[in-house]
Amino acid sequence: MSLRLIKAVLAVWEREMYEYLINLHINALRLAIEPLLFIFIFGMGLGRRVVIGDVDYLYFLAPGILFMVVVNNSYMTISMRLMIARDWDKTLITALSAPVKPFEIILGYVLAGITQALAACTIFLVLMIYFLGIPFGSVSRVLLLIIATAAFFSSLGVMIAVVLDNPHHLMVITSIVVLPMSFFCGIFIPVSDLPGWSQPIIEAIPLTVAVESARAFALGSGNPGIWQSLAYIMAFTIAVFIAALYLFKRKLII
Repeated sequence: MSLRLIKAVLAVWEREMYEYLINLHINALRLAIEPLLFIFIFGMGLGRRVVIGDVDYLYFLAPGILFMVVVNNSYMTISMRLMIARDWDKTLITALSAPVKPFEIILGYVLAGITQALAACTIFLVLMIYFLGIPFGSVSRVLLLIIATAAFFSSLGVMIAVVLDNPHHLMVITSIVVLPMSFFCGIFIPVSDLPGWSQPIIEAIPLTVAVESARAFALGSGNPGIWQSLAYIMAFTIAVFIAALYLFKRKLII
């Protein structure tokens, strides 16, 4: 990897992190409140009346909410930021005229999505482990899953933001594609409780693989095959990254 490529990627990353940090007080409040609402309402409220097998529902739910945090701070943040950079503050045009290559721009955005997801998940993990006493097993391996999943959803966010011209369309895609993932990928209920025809589809989604692997660590329920899970998620990530790069060049350059 050349020094020029590293500097270009870090320049894009630094720009996105600057926007993130100047609004850190708002971001920190949102990062703390959103996942805790799900934990308190579903985990502690409804969860007192629900048992998944022999597992307390709060313990079942927490790893799933962790990956909702990943999605919110990678896909949703990066897709909206890229649309703003392209259509409003024009920083994307500035980057392209620098010149910074499309690969470097996309990699910078993906790196920013991973960084922001890691920051949000660290806050969530600290609150869950040290204040509510919810175990997460091997935190280092869970962090690897977070990084891989954030890379996937950041790449997906770039791809969708490049294709769409209207921010309202982005909300529609989020509502019909990404939001259902949050509800059906084993976050709130086991995939085995879904209709039989849908289970192979749901189980093939990288978010499901990440949630179920992290839950296996948290509950100590067998060997989740961490390296197989990471390889599976990263294969999807590379495919989506390549698609995002192709669409970026086709839509914004050629």
